[in-house]
Amino acid sequence: MSFVASCELTDDFKVINAEELKKMMDEKVPFLLVDNRTEYEYRDVHIPGAINISQEKFRFLDKLLPEDKAFPIVFYCRGSG
Repeated sequence: MSFVASCELTDDFKVINAEELKKMMDEKVPFLLVDNRTEYEYRDVHIPGAINISQEKFRFLDKLLPEDKAFPIVFYCRGSG
């Protein structure tokens, strides 16, 4: 199952808020945290443990994400508006 925090791509994903993400992290729930912002934004500041996969790298997602399709993945970005 994949989760989305702060992005508008919600059709096939469960959207979580910052408190839910923090709870997952505090409870040490296993998941992959993906920062979808630019490399510059990621280098400037990011959530500890997050990897950076900017939109430019999305064509490589099959090589960058876990093979286990059931493994939870949380994407976050700068949001909109």
